[in-house]
Amino acid sequence: MDLDLLAPRRHLAAVALLLAWVLSSPGCGGGGDAPSSSPLDTSSAASADAAAKADALDKPQPGVLANARNAALMALASRMGPPAAWAADSVAAAASRDDPWGVAPSAALSYNPEAWLPAMADAGVTSVRGFHAAPHVDGLTPITAAGMSAVGFLQWSSGPVFALPANDLQGWHRYVTAQVRRYKGRVKYWEVWNEPPNFTADQSPASYAKVVAVAFHAAKAVDPTVQIGLAAKSNHVNWLAESIAAGAAGKFDFVTLHPYEVASLLPQGWEGQFMAIVPRVRKMLQDKDPEKAAVPLWFTEIGFSAAPPAAGGNGPQRQSDSLIKIYTMAFAQGVARTYWFDPSDSEGLTMGLTTTDGTKRPAWHALRSLTTYLGARPRYAGWTQPGNAYYGFVFTGPQGVVLSAWSRPGQSAVLALASDITVVDPRTGATTTTRNHTLTEAPAILVAPAGSAQAQQWLSEAAASSGKPFPWNGDHSAAASVQLTAGAMPEGVSMKDAPAAAVVNNIAEFNLEGTPGACFAVDPAFLPLYGTTPIRITVVLRGHGRGDPGFNLRYESDALIASADVNGLVPSSEGWFRVEGTTFHEKTWTVPKARFVGLYGYNFCLDSDGPAHSQFSVRRVTVSR
Repeated sequence: MDLDLLAPRRHLAAVALLLAWVLSSPGCGGGGDAPSSSPLDTSSAASADAAAKADALDKPQPGVLANARNAALMALASRMGPPAAWAADSVAAAASRDDPWGVAPSAALSYNPEAWLPAMADAGVTSVRGFHAAPHVDGLTPITAAGMSAVGFLQWSSGPVFALPANDLQGWHRYVTAQVRRYKGRVKYWEVWNEPPNFTADQSPASYAKVVAVAFHAAKAVDPTVQIGLAAKSNHVNWLAESIAAGAAGKFDFVTLHPYEVASLLPQGWEGQFMAIVPRVRKMLQDKDPEKAAVPLWFTEIGFSAAPPAAGGNGPQRQSDSLIKIYTMAFAQGVARTYWFDPSDSEGLTMGLTTTDGTKRPAWHALRSLTTYLGARPRYAGWTQPGNAYYGFVFTGPQGVVLSAWSRPGQSAVLALASDITVVDPRTGATTTTRNHTLTEAPAILVAPAGSAQAQQWLSEAAASSGKPFPWNGDHSAAASVQLTAGAMPEGVSMKDAPAAAVVNNIAEFNLEGTPGACFAVDPAFLPLYGTTPIRITVVLRGHGRGDPGFNLRYESDALIASADVNGLVPSSEGWFRVEGTTFHEKTWTVPKARFVGLYGYNFCLDSDGPAHSQFSVRRVTVSR
């Protein structure tokens, strides 16, 4: 099956990245990586013999390359701060602190961090995920010289480049020991693998669990203070759960995700799905590994394309808007660190905060606005949504009480404020003072002086939301059913990339002809955050009187990963459903064990296996308990 709407996002230049790592990073893993779901591994495939020589790698290497690099580092240091930033105690302090504001460079950018680090420091970035770590090259020093902490990831195989080393745990142990020893006192946090099951040959949670357990013990034996991260691609909560059950329980100190796909749906109003990421992981951890239920959760890669829409991107303005939403809601749901991919455009991708020539995009200004007004350690107070008209998130910042807010797609909301506030345009950093502001889909940062009437109002509204489920187009936590009807506002169900509703014979419908099908998300508050439950899915639809319309219903379930398809969706036991007739009729499926975790944002799909079978329209989709 080749269904575009179910496939992970596309990636560019993967072969070139892999060759670059193999040719120039033969000794150690490290450096940045391509966005998740890439088919190729971009970290080094270090050998066990090379890993055993880690002690030698700690020694300075003479030569022209080293001299040129030292000169570049000194130039960087002169821009970033006094020589004290190079001191060992400063490096150790940076390694151990909590840094919410991060960037994740690609493998290509890790070769030349001096080119992009100054702009990131100016934006308020304090941590970098991934660094170039070839033999005789210390790609970490530019990062620590800039006063930033660094996060590494452990990835190595003695066999095929994609293989989890479950059959060579001794070699894996030597590799982890060498890496942690090499960077002892300088790198405190290590992720085990880059977004598995990506970059693995067998995609087995059992194999990953073995690798995690060995890495945990090997790393702690070198330095008991290091922290080991359990990782998963995208929002793959089930991968984490099965890895924990297979032997990773108790063998990790933090959890990492790369939820690009969920973030990509924010312009469509899918804030509720994004805000459910951490609560779902917490519920899963409580079920599978209660002693680790409160470990930190990080987004060590997340981003949004700035390519123009004609090139399949979103444009620089929407990239900026999405950055504000991503960081705001990450901190609002308790994500401890968020790393933007990419600091600068690279590897044929257009996801950077700056362009390849260093020009700062609106997204760079957006990040700088956030770090300025939320501060080095964002302090979240709660959400506010008066009249269900907009999304608002309240923080206490260094310059007052902050509301990061935006309206629903296609709408606006007029705010009558109790006192003067400062309105920040994140795309430029420009500010104005007003008592009236109209919110649009483009987020704004509103700052009320501490103690002012407006500050007190926002804090009061935030306190009132404490403990309540985040309302995604309304609160459906107690509803018997939720639905999406063409031509109406979503009532607990939303369609990914929904076409505009068409009216045929005075009835609104979603015409799916020419598409591969349709995917839907259910309000996270409607079903258990983690666990299974029987539900019914009912679709009101009609055929167009031509072709051979039909589809499989595919849904997120509790099926083992090994028995599920590549996207974590399993087909209904009823098999292919052929859409008969041209008048609207109703079809209901009983789904015995739905586990809606939103791996890619959506929960179930009407999969037509390509446009050849999508000559039908949908009037309504209902999900019932």
